[in-house]
Amino acid sequence: TPLIIMLLIGGGKSLLFSMLAYLEGARMTVVVVPYQALIKDLVGRMRKCGINCIE
Repeated sequence: TPLIIMLLIGGGKSLLFSMLAYLEGARMTVVVVPYQALIKDLVGRMRKCGINCIE
């Protein structure tokens, strides 16, 4: 089911899509990130949590 979420900085967006990875039967979540530095930070945090991701 497609879902678009727009929240302020620090609004919990990362928590929303990272928790999807832990759902039983979860396959793929696509996250669009506008800045390269934010991508690097996000990928690092997801990998530390054991979530496979690519840039």
